[in-house]
Amino acid sequence: MSVEIVVFAILAIFAVGGGFGIIVTKNPFRAAMWMVLSFIGSAGIFVMLDAVFIAMLQLIVYAGAITVMVVIAMYTMDRLTIASLKRFNNQAYFGALFGLGILLDFIVIASKLKINTVYMGKNLSIAGSNVKAIGDVLFKSYLLPFEITAIVLLIALFGAVALTKKDL
Repeated sequence: MSVEIVVFAILAIFAVGGGFGIIVTKNPFRAAMWMVLSFIGSAGIFVMLDAVFIAMLQLIVYAGAITVMVVIAMYTMDRLTIASLKRFNNQAYFGALFGLGILLDFIVIASKLKINTVYMGKNLSIAGSNVKAIGDVLFKSYLLPFEITAIVLLIALFGAVALTKKDL
């Protein structure tokens, strides 16, 4: 079994397991953390497909911004208060041990990989950068839809602020 198949299987388990965790958990904050795990698995699959830019967007936009937005929305709906979250509990020790085990697994796998760095980067210099190609298409061919999307998101932001303000 090759390393690529093992890494793909692990990332697929993260993505699907995170989705399953979202469904079965009753605590909305934990559901948000399962959502982060699912996004990380999806981003890892994008990295395996050599779509590093999309993977970074996945992590920044979804695992970062969308998860923060979901958590803030949960707190503003008064279903979950900060006081109801315990700082440390029995699961924290299990989580730390589990995280350390995953870190050790990554170190062992990374130490066994043999990466030939002689040819790295040569394909990008020949074909051009994916980021440059995405930027060219986005800001030349699709400039108007991009600007309309930005305006719609700005209006949605104003609407969200207006909904959370009680004195408006």
